[in-house]
Amino acid sequence: MKLSFSSPNFKGYDAAPLRAIHIEESTALPIRAEMSQIAQQENFELREGLDYIKWAQDFKTIIEQHGQKVVVVNERVDENYLDEMKYKYGIYPKRSGYIATGGNSFIGKFPNGEKWMMVGDDELYTKSYKYLSELYGIKEENIIHIPQQNYHLDMFMRPIGYPFVLIDDPELSRKKLATMDMKLGSYDYIKMNQSFNDFEKFRQKDYASHKNAIKALENAGFIPIKIAGVFGSGINFMNAIVNQHPNGSISYITNSSKCDSPFVSKLEQEFEQELRSKVSNIDRVYFIKGNEEYFDPRLNYMSYHLENKGGGIHCMSLEEPDFEAWA
Repeated sequence: MKLSFSSPNFKGYDAAPLRAIHIEESTALPIRAEMSQIAQQENFELREGLDYIKWAQDFKTIIEQHGQKVVVVNERVDENYLDEMKYKYGIYPKRSGYIATGGNSFIGKFPNGEKWMMVGDDELYTKSYKYLSELYGIKEENIIHIPQQNYHLDMFMRPIGYPFVLIDDPELSRKKLATMDMKLGSYDYIKMNQSFNDFEKFRQKDYASHKNAIKALENAGFIPIKIAGVFGSGINFMNAIVNQHPNGSISYITNSSKCDSPFVSKLEQEFEQELRSKVSNIDRVYFIKGNEEYFDPRLNYMSYHLENKGGGIHCMSLEEPDFEAWA
């Protein structure tokens, strides 16, 4: 079934119009050219700041409070970086030791204009609903906890405009691998299946079933869209940035699977085809590869970092919504 969308539904960080993407200056080189080109095409700015933390998403969140842009950060963020944000971009700091990890939370708006926040279960081990409500200016009853399929929400799900949420279904990923053309490289097919099965065995032991996450979303009034989005630890299309356009369409920016293996490279084409078949308002889909190569022929820069460092393009990006357009 292909879902229908209408532009009034697309409000929130989940499918917000972007003012800018902030990336870490000290580690930006491998992705700078690709991200700059996308920023130009998508009409947002690419901004760089220096605080020596590659995972810009996890320790910072840009919000709006009382008409003022605020960056909520934890104690690890450098003071010089915060001064640059304040004086260069007019974004004021708000420091806290108990922020919701950016990769483990999403913020959006209901059609009535009230903000909502999704948080992974892990966030509630150290923070209360009351604390998060006061820090982010979101009603307690609008804070929704989601069972974690992986260590962060952005590794298995991606809101694309209320009430729709893309969510990885490992059963669909397994079926997708089984039906792909083995003539592209049978050895790579076998290796990919082995990698996927090893990853799933580990994930199922330590994390929640996708069915539990889907149930939590449905209970909160969201509509999950199941998709084959994760193929082991190194190939992840759920870890993504979404940019909303004035006409209600969205562009999807995620990690590339392109590498020396034709079979692995084809996975991103398969994902885009399924995404377009299930989401009617998709405009452009971008896959970030990075310009550094690794010895393993199955890995590009982004898939190497997903497999070995635990993060992809969403983790490396701090989203600054266009709050005026979002209002």
